[in-house]
Amino acid sequence: MENATLHNEKELLQQAAAGSEAAFKALFMHYWPQVYGTSLHLTKSPEQAKDLAQDLFLKLWENRTKLAEVSNVAAYLYTSSRNLVIDYQRKKVFNADNVDYLIQFFTSSDTTAQQKLEYRELEEALAAAVNTLPDKTKEVFRLSRYEGLSHDEIAQQLGISVHSSRTYITRALAEIREQLSNHSDSLTLLFILFISRK
Repeated sequence: MENATLHNEKELLQQAAAGSEAAFKALFMHYWPQVYGTSLHLTKSPEQAKDLAQDLFLKLWENRTKLAEVSNVAAYLYTSSRNLVIDYQRKKVFNADNVDYLIQFFTSSDTTAQQKLEYRELEEALAAAVNTLPDKTKEVFRLSRYEGLSHDEIAQQLGISVHSSRTYITRALAEIREQLSNHSDSLTLLFILFISRK
């Protein structure tokens, strides 16, 4: 749930942008629940959520001069939190529980019509991207990501080396990621969830 706007928020933003630690602390105390809550909702890990929320406020302080330009703090922090989570998840492999939760989050009956539309767009965009891959690359990608085979199993089934299997996957992911680069962050996140599965 978003917090109510601070009565003196504009003034606090100006003061924080000018370097006031007291003003920044007031913003921190007021918006911490929102930032932590957003991170927790997306990661399902209290420890990760706390670390990411702290990282976000640290980045805000390091770039505090930009705070004077912010008109909607709640929206700004939500977007920043979401992007930070996405960036974090790009750098790590999801565990199965996290993947299943986030996919369920975007496809459950509780999601909005917009979120469901984005998920359908992701499925279509991903399928189209996979279909443009060279035949061997496509075959390796499907065996890995759709059928869950390991590189050893793929190599044995296709009569190629494990190194070749890894190379094909690397090429496939680079090409698909490039084709999906124009989609929204939520689509990108779902794609990352999908391709990161073991």
